[in-house]
Amino acid sequence: MRILDRYIARAVIAGSLTVLLIIVCMELIFSFVDESADLGEQYTAFQAMLQVALTGPQRAYEAFPIATLIGSLMTLGGMAARHELVVMRAAGMSVLNIGRAVMMAGLLLAVMAAAIGEWVAPAAERAAREAEARTGDGQVSMLSRNGFWARDGRSFVRVGAAPDAELLENVRIYTFGEGQQLQRVVSAARAEYRGDGWMLHDVRRNRFTEGRVGTERLDTFFWKGGLRPEVLDVVVIDPETLSGSALWTYIGYLQDNELESERYELALWLKVGTPLATLTMLLLTIPLAFGSLRSTGAGQRIFVGVMIGIAFYLSNRLLNHLGLVYGIPPVISALLPTLVCLAAAAYFTARIR
Repeated sequence: MRILDRYIARAVIAGSLTVLLIIVCMELIFSFVDESADLGEQYTAFQAMLQVALTGPQRAYEAFPIATLIGSLMTLGGMAARHELVVMRAAGMSVLNIGRAVMMAGLLLAVMAAAIGEWVAPAAERAAREAEARTGDGQVSMLSRNGFWARDGRSFVRVGAAPDAELLENVRIYTFGEGQQLQRVVSAARAEYRGDGWMLHDVRRNRFTEGRVGTERLDTFFWKGGLRPEVLDVVVIDPETLSGSALWTYIGYLQDNELESERYELALWLKVGTPLATLTMLLLTIPLAFGSLRSTGAGQRIFVGVMIGIAFYLSNRLLNHLGLVYGIPPVISALLPTLVCLAAAAYFTARIR
């Protein structure tokens, strides 16, 4: 039986990865066509190709569940049409054994999806953003060209630009006291991260005490705050493109400063849900392969797979947005569609005779 297990697992993995490659290539082609409209003297075709290619890992990560669904449907449906599954069952292999082989393949694919989402895709997305920033004036604006606001305890930080997560420009720090009264404003031309704090350069410090304002100028001033480079890295990047560890760090920062973190918590649970959705989609193909799809053609299987994938994607995105609007716990809005599909897949698989 181990030979049959390996045969099924290899076929499912090969079919899923083939479909994944096709989906990603199609998305990259369409993206390159869209980027071609901006080609000019400062933005060449090579730069456009490089930027689009760097988004490939994130696209692959997002497409993993539907790719495994269609790939497994094609593989198991083909086996059913060729009566291979009937022969396997006649040889003593139960539906549970076939499901076990499929889930073995699913575990490998889920691990692959998790690895891409945690390490490959975030690094590639960051490189894509840096490549996009370089196409303009040759400078990398890792965080935001228009600056951003951040909170650190009783201080509010305004950053004009951030060429790097450890180098900030046009920094202004507003510090408030117990009664929400402004105590101090520190302005600096730039700030460099040094160990456990920020070294501010070309500083002007204003103090507000008893109706008076005191001003002093300093060459340097060391500010030790909780705002760290790993936090700044995720200030303006889409949560969906971040790694789980970066999301966890930023959620902790937001909660420590009593800021809203639901969007990032949702993105973190979606990171957990993608490998689980990959397994669920594979399990869902087993009752379909033994059911009405065993005598259908490849085109019909692809159509069914695409329809199920679209329904899953839309329901998932709808619940995600409803969760943010109506305050549904992120764990529920992120995992509920996947758990419902998993329960349905387990139920219909158990009913196969």
